[in-house]
Amino acid sequence: MKKLILIEEDNDVREMLAFVLENNGFEISRAAKDITVDEILEIKPHVIIVGYSAIDPANDLAEALKANDLSNPIPVIIYSPNLDAATAINKYADAVIAKPDELDDLVYLANRLAYKN
Repeated sequence: MKKLILIEEDNDVREMLAFVLENNGFEISRAAKDITVDEILEIKPHVIIVGYSAIDPANDLAEALKANDLSNPIPVIIYSPNLDAATAINKYADAVIAKPDELDDLVYLANRLAYKN
């Protein structure tokens, strides 16, 4: 079973996404945006999904993950209602996807990136 960290501030969104991803074979660790790179590395995920909005620190977290030699290889998916803003930080993500409309695409991307790793 592939491990996935789901980093999302909105508890309802986090639980809905966790439900969908767990039903698609992922072991889910849930986290808020204050999780550190070291805490992420302890979990040893195959994929990281970060919820993003223009007023949160997802950019800093994604940048920190890609700057760290140990976490850099872990695929990061940015999940955002604002694709323009999320696409601007795409250099720190392996994929950017719209929320909440594209759950099938999110599951597909998570599977594709998890099994690439």
